[in-house]
Amino acid sequence: MGLLLRQHAEQQFEEELHELKKNETNKVPENWQLSPQSVVTYLMGGKLANGFEVTPKYIGHRRLMEIAVATLVTDRALLLYGLPGTAKSWVSEHLAAAISGDSTLIVQGTAGTGEEAIRYGWNYAKLLAEGPSEGLSCKLLSCVQ
Repeated sequence: MGLLLRQHAEQQFEEELHELKKNETNKVPENWQLSPQSVVTYLMGGKLANGFEVTPKYIGHRRLMEIAVATLVTDRALLLYGLPGTAKSWVSEHLAAAISGDSTLIVQGTAGTGEEAIRYGWNYAKLLAEGPSEGLSCKLLSCVQ
């Protein structure tokens, strides 16, 4: 039997995401669930205009999260690279949950996966020949467009 260690971010923090969406006052980019400002609030925590408290998911420099979200608003990808245990997977899961409503839309390596393997490991010839596959790659594509 499968044991669920914890719910996906969009399930675990459903109330917070709902309150952020309900109280949204900023422009929401196409294919996003929340505005970039609300995504940063979701990550860093804060008090909404209606008094609702959003718990912090990331304890660190706010500017890092603002840059990460600003990068995703553009047509560029975001690569979180660093030592194990520095919240890269945690942040990416919450970014995906807040932006698309589906925290499974992440590409993740392991401690043994080099940056080059992630950046250049795509089968570009297959992509050109067959187009993007259904499933994760299409979800990722629609998430970041």
